[in-house]
Amino acid sequence: MTIEQLWKILKKQWKFILLCFLLGGIGTFGGSKLMKPVYQSTTLIRVSVSSGTSQASYDNLLASEELVATEADLATSTPVLSEVASHYPGLTVSVLVTEVSATPKANTQLFGIAVTDPSPTQAATLANDIAGTLIKQQLQAIGQQNSQAQQNLQLNIDQTAKQINQTTAQISALQASKTDQTQISLLQAKLTGLQQQYSQWQSALAQLELSQAQSGKIMQITQPAEPTSKPVRPNIPLNTGGGLLVGLFLGVLLALLIEQLDTHVRTPEELTQLLAWPTLATIWRHDSAKMENLIGPTGHEPNAEAYRILRTNIGFLGVDKPVRSIIVTSALPGEGKSTIAANLAIFMARAGKNTLLIDVDLRRPMQHTLFNLPQERAGLSNAVLALGRPKPPQSPFPQIMKMPPQNGITPYTLLEQQYGDIDPHTFLEPFVCGVGIPNLWVMPSGPLPPNPSEFLESQSTKRLLAVAADCGVEMLIIDAPPLTGVKV
Repeated sequence: MTIEQLWKILKKQWKFILLCFLLGGIGTFGGSKLMKPVYQSTTLIRVSVSSGTSQASYDNLLASEELVATEADLATSTPVLSEVASHYPGLTVSVLVTEVSATPKANTQLFGIAVTDPSPTQAATLANDIAGTLIKQQLQAIGQQNSQAQQNLQLNIDQTAKQINQTTAQISALQASKTDQTQISLLQAKLTGLQQQYSQWQSALAQLELSQAQSGKIMQITQPAEPTSKPVRPNIPLNTGGGLLVGLFLGVLLALLIEQLDTHVRTPEELTQLLAWPTLATIWRHDSAKMENLIGPTGHEPNAEAYRILRTNIGFLGVDKPVRSIIVTSALPGEGKSTIAANLAIFMARAGKNTLLIDVDLRRPMQHTLFNLPQERAGLSNAVLALGRPKPPQSPFPQIMKMPPQNGITPYTLLEQQYGDIDPHTFLEPFVCGVGIPNLWVMPSGPLPPNPSEFLESQSTKRLLAVAADCGVEMLIIDAPPLTGVKV
């Protein structure tokens, strides 16, 4: 499909596309209005790592950023949510999991704990409670770790002090007994190592106590959550905009689909492209409000010029071999084919051509009505019955041929006299009539047979049409039945 074809489809179906566009927007707007609003509150927490100096090192900053992601994950962990859920009757961890989210702020030491809830107050309360519970649990964990470390260091100090006392006692006993100085030197060296180790343990304990005193809290609430008046869901402007876009997209797709599935022919260009035949003229539908003449339009009526164009184009079709017979039909009943056949015959007659119009629509004949002819007027069906017995090539009864001549005439000669060739110029006279228009004669349908299809397919009907074509008229126009959609 080319861009030009797509543009034509969009121009043709713009009302349908606009309808889908508006329905998409109105639908999402109405659905958003009917949705229960959900509010969100966020608590902002700062995570830091303290050092012994007044200025944090680069390593501490990196450790702090890594700790932010860790603490953000811990904020939505089961231990934290379980303790928070226990503070509110009827609240479960499974519900909190769907309402709580924690997101680190890029390149900062901050992360936010967001809670969504139909109540703005409840959302803010839960966010602050989760933050407080997380900080409390982390302080408890850190306190337990520091206490355990202090206990281990104190135990090492006590054991080292005990070893120092024992070694000192041994040295004193050896000195009193004036033992060999070599053993005393070894014990003094051991004592020196124990004293150094004792000093290291004491320094580590003092450093731990100092670090614990200086560190304080590694997490602090920098911005507590507060109730908001604007819901986070539904986002009515966003939803409405999305609905409009979806409606526009679906409208274009449906318009393309409708065009692909549509088999109707609505323009002369489509008809020409479908049949590869030229369009001879465009006849406008009758508008009863304008009181236009259906039969024989004249003057400045739109169809008057249309029928002249149709008559002229028919003449152009037969430059070398003039067109002498035309069948006028339609796809369905009620599409105006009888009116077009009648007017085409009138305009042919006005051009000076002897024209014969035959109504062969034996279900819903219209020519006798259009030309104000009596309904009981003899016409096509009477003429077909008059041609009911075509001339036999030979006698159908062999025994007749054996009969003796009567008055010098053989039986076969009698058959020829009965079924002999008809004269087209005189045979049709009882079945056609003038309608007050020079050069125009009309053969109405006549009495309607009970079997129109079989009647028209008979050999007699075919012979009648052949006789009509040879009767001397210059133009034979046949008002045929519609192709489909027979109405009974």
